[in-house]
Amino acid sequence: MLGKLLDGRYQVLQTLGGGGFGQTYIAQDTHRPGFPKCVVKHLKPVTRSPEFLKTARRLFTSEAETLEQLGYHDQIPRLLAYFEENQEFFLVQEFIEGHTLKAELFPNQRWTEDRVIQLLQQVLGILQFIHSHNVIHRDIKPDNIIRRQQDGKLVLIDFGAVKQVQTQLLTIAGHTGATIIIGTPGYMSTEQGQGKPRPNSDIYSLGIIGIQSLTGLHPINFEEDPDTGEISWQHQAKVGSELASVLSKMVLHHFKQRYQSAAEVLRMLKNLDTRGEARSLQLPSLKPKEQEYYRKDYQVEAQSLQVPDFTQPPQASLSQQNSIGYPTASILSGENYNRLETILLEFVGPIASRLLRQVAASASNLEELISQLAFHLRENQQIDFKKKTIFLLEKPTLLQELTVKSDQSGINSNNLPNQESQVISEQFLKECERELADLIGPIAQFLIQKARKSSGQISRAEFVKILALQIPEPQKALQFEQRLQRLLS
Repeated sequence: MLGKLLDGRYQVLQTLGGGGFGQTYIAQDTHRPGFPKCVVKHLKPVTRSPEFLKTARRLFTSEAETLEQLGYHDQIPRLLAYFEENQEFFLVQEFIEGHTLKAELFPNQRWTEDRVIQLLQQVLGILQFIHSHNVIHRDIKPDNIIRRQQDGKLVLIDFGAVKQVQTQLLTIAGHTGATIIIGTPGYMSTEQGQGKPRPNSDIYSLGIIGIQSLTGLHPINFEEDPDTGEISWQHQAKVGSELASVLSKMVLHHFKQRYQSAAEVLRMLKNLDTRGEARSLQLPSLKPKEQEYYRKDYQVEAQSLQVPDFTQPPQASLSQQNSIGYPTASILSGENYNRLETILLEFVGPIASRLLRQVAASASNLEELISQLAFHLRENQQIDFKKKTIFLLEKPTLLQELTVKSDQSGINSNNLPNQESQVISEQFLKECERELADLIGPIAQFLIQKARKSSGQISRAEFVKILALQIPEPQKALQFEQRLQRLLS
């Protein structure tokens, strides 16, 4: 399917996943300026009989209409199109730029109550909306909640419409025992696991995420009370009795004992007074919206004795630092640290600096560092991330070695063999920003600033190559380099 043009418009760029009866792709809309990305969900009927296709068409159209209604909510991807091609069915949805909640949940790292409440309130607001439309999401988990890069809001994705149609069609086709259970172990309630989800099955899943964020434990590691069968977790979290009570009721084993609606949980949370003053973050290199994102979602408790500074990478001892104060150690040079952070920014947005700092502090070698960073990305991003960071694992060229030495010893870059002596002027930077913004949008300005600060004394050609690494589609990356060739001659 890669490269195929669907409906004469949507060109498939990447396969996200799926099974025998359905697939999900990332595609680009070739009929819109800039070829924006979109998500395409593909359903392949199990049989081509006219009666079966008629039923499939009816069910698929019904699900598409539901998704179209849900897309009116600001925190749900919009349905852009749905169509039939070669007796197979396709949904096209808005692609959300950002990172999943999974990238914010670090093992053994506990969130503050205030941050957990913000998470619960945002997602509960979305659940209240979808449940009012008689829709159950069925797969609430960190991978399906995206922190939108544009404004830091949480967006709920992957409503599983294709999976729901698959389940109904398999039953109609007489595939006994082939019913698809929609959900993810650890986040899925008992009744949902039995194929009988209810609206408060979604509330259960969200409660599990809340407990995960407070304890720093994955759900598969939760303890169970041997007497009641309920989750035992409060002793593993720093949490007040009121919030603990709300979360515990959200995840009760029997659905009748849980909260019956998202509105009910929201009322309980509104009564909690756990707000504390957040540490004021100074983020001069970020845009105002990104600064606000950090202030709201990366608050630290006032009584904490050690408050990390998110604006700088982890500091090594004086003997391990280079002239710009970044850790060189044996794992990563200061220059490569910045290049890695810039690449990571493309995948997870403003959280890149914090994520890299957290992982770099514990990684013992480069391979481990790259693998641990990839773990925090969506599955479809991991391969692309590893491709873009492969240069870190390769033996440096003579030019790279000399460039690093010049950064550390003050050697003038004009003395390096075969290196262009062109100055990276403000006009050149503006041209780079204009071309980059045309390909990847407003984040180009931030990437230019980061690359300029971290690149040291390099040529224009090297600078362009660093920027090209930030463009996910190889074709567009090549296009970017070609556009700037006129400035390199």
